[in-house]
This record gives sequence, structure tokens and C-alpha cells, in this order.
Amino acid sequence: MSGSLPPDSYFTLSSTTEAEAKIKRSRFIALSGPAENEEAAKEFLGNVRKKYHDARHVCHGWKFGLPGNVIEKGNDDGEPSGTGGEPILNSIRRSSLTDVVVAVVRYYGGIKLGTGGLGRAYGGTADQVLAIAHRREVLLGKEFSLQFPYAQQKNLQHLLENFRGRTLQEDYGAEVTWRLWLPHSTSSNFLKELTEVSAGKLIPTLLSVGPRET
Repeated sequence: MSGSLPPDSYFTLSSTTEAEAKIKRSRFIALSGPAENEEAAKEFLGNVRKKYHDARHVCHGWKFGLPGNVIEKGNDDGEPSGTGGEPILNSIRRSSLTDVVVAVVRYYGGIKLGTGGLGRAYGGTADQVLAIAHRREVLLGKEFSLQFPYAQQKNLQHLLENFRGRTLQEDYGAEVTWRLWLPHSTSSNFLKELTEVSAGKLIPTLLSVGPRET
């Protein structure tokens, strides 16, 4: 990626996942899930607090957005400062995920862990749940419609692959019509190459720019 181009894709979660650890009698339950914004994250956390209403602490972290426009927040929920929210946030950062929220519920077991022990417990349980969570990729390139004669299909398929594109839909009538996707980072060069190899006869129509689920 160069200049101010956005990334070609990003990874988030497809569903809620839960993991549990017991550390010196304290019980830590981590839950992770997708959240596109603060409202969705707060709804997720509200559901967690209802389910574990008798827990002593529910620390959390969330992250939204793409590089250059990332929003992050962590909360210690009564634990010593920096021992809950920040370790969870660090776990999210290491995962390279975005649009995600992680909550870690703690049931105190009667043995103090100390600030270092708490940080490792919250961060480690967050690592554990994100390691098993189901991911999904969201594509961020451009979609085009392209119509061409059958005789050019093989060459165009090769060209599309060279620029890491893919066909989303193929229709076969008098000519072939493709709905195709290209990453932001290669779309301009693909269009230039297409113009050259077709002597300007093939001109794609831009359909959309933005996210698309894989």
C-alpha cells in the first residue's frame, strides 16, 4: 500500500466466542465479538454484564476503524489502573483485528494476584479467546462491471489474477459480463493495463467503492 490509499482488506470477527481460565482460584471468562461502533460495543457489554451479573469485575477493550482513523478504549472496571483494560487492548492490537470488543469477567477467588499478575491474567485470557475466535475478512477495494468478447476471457482472467482481483459474478450472453473486484492498491494499474491490452476498447464501469464481505 502506498500514499493515502486505504488497506485492501481488514479482519474482524464473525461471532461471539468465549474462553475461560482459572488463576490462583480467580475465574476469568473472556468474551469477544464483532462491533462496528461504540453503540454496538456497549450493547455487547450490557449483555455480558447481565449474564454475569454477580461477577466482581467486567473489564473490557474495544477497537474500531482503520489505520489513520482508529478508535480504542479500555476500562479497568474497578481493578487497579492499567491492569484490566490496557492488557485487553494490547491483546486486540496483537491480533490485528478491528471492529471488535473483548470483555473479561473476573470472579475473585480470595488470593490477590498483584498488579503484574492481574495484567497477565486479563491479557492472557483475552489472548486465549481471540486465538480461537472465528475471523472474517472484509474487502475494501473497488467493484466494476466489464463486458468483453468470449475470445478475450482467458487473457483477461490472467490479467485479473496478476492484479490480485477476483470475479464476483459471471454472465454469459452475446458477450461475457463480469462483476469483478480489485484491491485499492492494484485497481489503477489494472485499468491502465486493460486499456493497453485492449487498445482502449474495453472500459469497465465502476459500480462501488468500499467494504465487501468475503
